Amino acid sequence: MVTVRRILPARLGAATFYRHVSHLALGTAVSQVVLVVASVLLARLYSPREFGEFAVILAVSTVVATAATLRLELAVPLAEDDREALAVATAAVWTVLAVAAALTAALVAFALWSPAGVDSLGAGSAAWLIPVTVAAAGTAAVGRMVRSRAGTFGVVSRSSVSSALVQSVGQVGAGLLGWGTPGLAGGYVAGRLWSAVVLLRGTGVRRTDGPLAWIRTVRRWRRFCVLSTVPAVLNTLGVAAIAPVVALCYGMTVSGLFLFATRILTLPVALVGQGVSAVLFPRMAELERTGGDLRGAVGRTVTGLTMLSVPTFGLVLLLGPELFGLAFGARWRDAGLTAALLAPWLTVSFVSSPISTLMTVKNQLHRLVVLSFVETGLRVGALSSGLLGGGPWLGIAAYSLAGTVICLYSVRWCLRLVGSGLRDWLRPRRRYVLTTAVAYPVLLALKGNLPVAAYLVLVALLTVGMAGWAAHWLYRNAPGRGRSVGREPGAGRAEMSVAR
Repeated sequence: MVTVRRILPARLGAATFYRHVSHLALGTAVSQVVLVVASVLLARLYSPREFGEFAVILAVSTVVATAATLRLELAVPLAEDDREALAVATAAVWTVLAVAAALTAALVAFALWSPAGVDSLGAGSAAWLIPVTVAAAGTAAVGRMVRSRAGTFGVVSRSSVSSALVQSVGQVGAGLLGWGTPGLAGGYVAGRLWSAVVLLRGTGVRRTDGPLAWIRTVRRWRRFCVLSTVPAVLNTLGVAAIAPVVALCYGMTVSGLFLFATRILTLPVALVGQGVSAVLFPRMAELERTGGDLRGAVGRTVTGLTMLSVPTFGLVLLLGPELFGLAFGARWRDAGLTAALLAPWLTVSFVSSPISTLMTVKNQLHRLVVLSFVETGLRVGALSSGLLGGGPWLGIAAYSLAGTVICLYSVRWCLRLVGSGLRDWLRPRRRYVLTTAVAYPVLLALKGNLPVAAYLVLVALLTVGMAGWAAHWLYRNAPGRGRSVGREPGAGRAEMSVAR
């Protein structure tokens, strides 16, 4: 029998929510600083092609790991009691390990059958690391959700920092030894394994009553597994695992530039977005179970994330190639161009990703499946459009535009699920949105037509101004300043207008 531990948190008030997010953000900030510093070294130890081969391994592992858990980790915060939550988490872990074992057997069979062995898969001998990467990534995802339900975000924060150190030391050390792609993949695997151990240790997630208990748990949640795994895999194929499509269309070097750009751009996403998502999902699940009002929490989250994302990715849009060339060397300027092209999508994705779990909480899985098919087809089709003319940069720009449209639709959908709407959300924030929509395109159009010093001054002024605007809003809406939780100045009339 499993040892049942208390993993259901007390209700989260606004102050507790902000404290948890701050705790996660601090740990994630340290871990991302470690990864960015390591990236400066890795850019000089590995070539874009080696990053491209690593991107293929990472993409395949991510897709398989997403499917391997059957998305049972998302059911952990939704479980009615602690015993069920632990049973679900344990079933997810054993499912991942079973898939990893089957994948290892498949690679062995392929190596024996193919004259060229696993090297013919396009990633060299590093392909042998795919099964252990799947096992590590899947179990770490389960551990993160168990910790999120428990509210022990300090453990999540420590695991982020320590796993980043393990990964960075491993990748840098392997690079100094000249191990190439296997070194990049091996360091990543070491970091994920460390994270999984730290997150799952002491949670009570272990073998329960044997295979029958695992089968019973999966059967109880089979509908959730089917309806949530399909869109998750499709979304992974269209976003996190797009590298093989990039490599197929434009070559391994462009795939490496794409991976390196997204690696750096995950700093702000991981710093705030993942922290908000980790805290918001169990909170929304609790509010849904208890009949609480989700509208205020979602509205404030959308506003805060919007104000943080604009100056962050706006700077990348305006100075991407220059920043990457300065930090990582001239051969990575094209990665900076890739980052600039992806910036509009990442600005909106920074907002939509943390709140997208509301669709699971609200049991909108059928519609999510349909949307995922449309989304994946649109993203892949947009990315491959460069083959018709314009090359990889046109394809990446089209991919970014498609992602922007999809993420805007996702935000609109989430707002409607809580009784609001995109138009109602925009009304009290129209000055900020209008300033963003005018200032960044105008400044980008002036690039190359102004002296470099004057352009840099204008970029700095715009970035500081938008960041100050965000800081002012966050200060005015901080807990303890006399406003009710989930309400914003000027939002009352808009919210009342959509009440039914």
